[in-house]
Amino acid sequence: MSEKAVKDELRLFALESIVCQHISQLYQLLPEGTFDAVRQQAIEGTRRQTFAGADAAHSDLFSAELETAIDRLYGMIGHHLEMTQRRRPSTR
Repeated sequence: MSEKAVKDELRLFALESIVCQHISQLYQLLPEGTFDAVRQQAIEGTRRQTFAGADAAHSDLFSAELETAIDRLYGMIGHHLEMTQRRRPSTR
């Protein structure tokens, strides 16, 4: 992997991480269960996604890659949510 490719990947990961941290802050304000429902809806949406101009095999491949990417990002958001919840003092 070239130095430029490494830098590009790390910049992309940094952006994804920051965006996921901020989105997790929004989910903390919403009713419990909202995050899981939205995540499931997003995953289901990727499975129905089609790509104009792509044949069926390529469209399926693109949908699978999109599903993997979306699932990974929601996983990052979920991780940030869990970390924030662990740091909060217990009110029970």
